[in-house]
Amino acid sequence: MGIQYLTNESGQKTAVVIPLDEWEALQAELRGDALLSTNDEEDRREAYDALARGEAVDLGRAMADW
Repeated sequence: MGIQYLTNESGQKTAVVIPLDEWEALQAELRGDALLSTNDEEDRREAYDALARGEAVDLGRAMADW
């Protein structure tokens, strides 16, 4: 089952139904406890290593990459 939209009598979307596993993944991401992908983990490790070496991290670039 994919995402479903509920509409009123006029055909306007009034609600959305999403599969429970997708909802739980969204909630985990919003809480900040979603699992990191391999790429995310590598990026985080590289950033920590750069900080440990005393290198500045460009926040604008980091946010754009994120």
